[in-house]
Amino acid sequence: MADRRIRVALAVLSGVLFWFAFRLTPWWPAAWLAPIPLLPAAFHSSGREASVLAWLAAGIGLSSNLPYYVTTTGPVVAVIITVLQMLAWGFFVSRARAAVLLGSGMPAVFVLPTLMAAMDTLVAWLSPHGTWGSYAYSQMDALPVIQIASGFGEAGVIFVVGLFASTVAVALYRGPRPAHALPLILVALIVFCGDIRLRVAPTTPVVRVGLASVDNFIARGRDRDAVWRRYPELVKELAGKGARIVVLPEKIDALETTEAKRRTEEFEALAKQSGVWIVAGMQVNEPDRKENVSWVISPDGNLKRVYRKQHMVPYLEGDLTPGTAFMTQKIGEQTFGLAICRDMIFTGFGDRYGDPPVAAVLVPGWDFYSDAWMASGIAAMRGVENGYAVIRAGRESYLNVTDRFGRIIARKRSDFLPGASLISDVPLSVAPPTLFTRFGNLFGALWIAAATGILIRSRRRSV
Repeated sequence: MADRRIRVALAVLSGVLFWFAFRLTPWWPAAWLAPIPLLPAAFHSSGREASVLAWLAAGIGLSSNLPYYVTTTGPVVAVIITVLQMLAWGFFVSRARAAVLLGSGMPAVFVLPTLMAAMDTLVAWLSPHGTWGSYAYSQMDALPVIQIASGFGEAGVIFVVGLFASTVAVALYRGPRPAHALPLILVALIVFCGDIRLRVAPTTPVVRVGLASVDNFIARGRDRDAVWRRYPELVKELAGKGARIVVLPEKIDALETTEAKRRTEEFEALAKQSGVWIVAGMQVNEPDRKENVSWVISPDGNLKRVYRKQHMVPYLEGDLTPGTAFMTQKIGEQTFGLAICRDMIFTGFGDRYGDPPVAAVLVPGWDFYSDAWMASGIAAMRGVENGYAVIRAGRESYLNVTDRFGRIIARKRSDFLPGASLISDVPLSVAPPTLFTRFGNLFGALWIAAATGILIRSRRRSV
């Protein structure tokens, strides 16, 4: 691979594959394949060139999300996010190259996936955007793969995907050796165990839920009366189809204190008339603060819970006061957790409902259309990690129901007036707390410790 043009071409090929892996609706095989052309090219390059090739590949891939980040965070933050991710991939590739050229033998194949898993853990712990952008979410359509998250979190998913790519790339560089079969067998075994977990999932009690959304944001003053008339109609339609719980989206309206009281009373009367539990998202503007809340109203017409969103969208919700309390609600024999939209991108939030595990989390949401698949998948990942179903009613998104294994039970696009609704029977099996719920922080510390050891060793034997 003496010709630099070939190395650049391989980096571009990886970039194209990264483009499909990073996008908001990813193609899951691309994440397994994307690093493979890039790594041998980097192994044949100088250290500086290897970093440049990695930046090139990552830049091409990350460009798939640049318009989205510009829209949601502004051009400056969008560029910063993209550059930081490019630098991270340059770091992964340069360290993997150093390990291979130092002749570390089979352990060299573990450098890339370990660094990827450790970085993902650090970002999840420290980023104000939680786990958004994690490489693990590329695998949400690969159900056996994401079962790894119930044991080792999304970092475990990343490790397995990265280990496959790293092993194949090293085998291509050095030539296949018997030792290279061992990591691939490990990957196959882990995925096989995930498939078995899906196949032996127990038959469980179900609850019929309804979800409804009208995409019009009535606080903007357009179609206000029509939207307020439509939501009761949708609730009654879903109740007539046997729904026991109806979940509505986030911020149906922004209400001053007096109107919030009146609307609460209207929902209480609607719940009593329809005989259903209603979960509805609102913005309530008190004299001293503004809050993003969900009202939980029982079939007897009583407001049982007012859950306050804990994780606000930077800038867009900078004027809102975040909540601090986790809340659950007993409905029949099952316990349900409460969340609102962005709460679910934080692993620390998700695992609070995993021990003791709730049956499901009820999530009003509001997205940006283009990120509907990703937002729904992120919420579902929290369910896989911690063992509960996720019932998420998103505006400008999906009405989405997943079980504790991340399987999509029902899904439908939201819509503008007359809106959209969905009815679904949701399995509510409650298992013991998952391994990740019990030991997730410990596993995260182990990823970081292993990565630190790799970096210390490579510094002592720099190439």
